[in-house]
Amino acid sequence: MRALTLTLALAVAASLAASCGGRKTFVEVEQSRRTDLASQSSREMAQSRRLPPIAFEDDSDVIVDEQKPALDKIAELLRNAPKMRLIIEGHTDDKGSDESNYALSRRRAAAVKTYIVSKGIRPDVMRTYGYGKRRPITEDSSERGRALNRRVEFILTPRDWDSMF
Repeated sequence: MRALTLTLALAVAASLAASCGGRKTFVEVEQSRRTDLASQSSREMAQSRRLPPIAFEDDSDVIVDEQKPALDKIAELLRNAPKMRLIIEGHTDDKGSDESNYALSRRRAAAVKTYIVSKGIRPDVMRTYGYGKRRPITEDSSERGRALNRRVEFILTPRDWDSMF
């Protein structure tokens, strides 16, 4: 449901940009959204509860250096708001089998959790899930579109795990 809502919101944003003469594609709108989210301070992230997705290279669960500043901000946010909980969701593009993509998405989420733990955050404030290619952000099958689908997304919540699951 959350992915569908986000996809619809991005489609509306792309439509508005096109109707205003901007003629931005969905992929361009999503890239712009990610840039805006990554430029937030950890305080702004905590207030908006909107965290930037973390991108990955094709068929990899290695966190690239360009993504580490955003993860450092997320760790800072969790350090400053100890009652917050973080759900980490791994995703892949549409290349490869369902089984391999599911495993890769879980490894991506685990790699992000491991990185955040290395910054001094307790592992019990985070939960990881892998969705493989089941929740694409875009159906665009170009390399740019596939790159957007290779990601880890976050849900920040003040709720205890017992009240959620």
